[in-house]
Amino acid sequence: MNGRFLLQVIGLVAVFVVALVLEIAPWPSGFQSFKPSWLILILTYWILALPATVNVGTAFVLGIIWDLVIGSILGVHGLVLSVFAYFVARYHQILGNLSLWQQSLLMMIAVFVIRFSIFLVELFIHSAVFDWKDIFGALITGALWPWGFLLLRKMRRQLGLY
Repeated sequence: MNGRFLLQVIGLVAVFVVALVLEIAPWPSGFQSFKPSWLILILTYWILALPATVNVGTAFVLGIIWDLVIGSILGVHGLVLSVFAYFVARYHQILGNLSLWQQSLLMMIAVFVIRFSIFLVELFIHSAVFDWKDIFGALITGALWPWGFLLLRKMRRQLGLY
């Protein structure tokens, strides 16, 4: 039993490490605004699939790590991801019963709200400029949601995480 549990934990950690690597992967400067929010997409799936295991605390820790990795103000992503994770965990039964295209639309809206919230926190701390082209990244994240959902669900079933 311990070997299986260890494999499951390593699998979850590996998925979040891959998400963080994808977040910092360089894109050409002209396409930077089209970059999807991999960490938000993957975190959302795991909160919907395992709300008792992956929750607000996980989101806060991942947000702090995200801040450290990209060099932003410590706690900004942790705060915003924690609030987001709370709402996803709170309404996980409703969100889980929506069709994939409805979830995809909600992901588009959620990623835009998260990016705008990060901007507002950074604006409060120091002068920041919001790039309206970030909407494209939210659209791309929402468009990737069905494929990400199906891929992560297959991985979750293979790992035996229920």
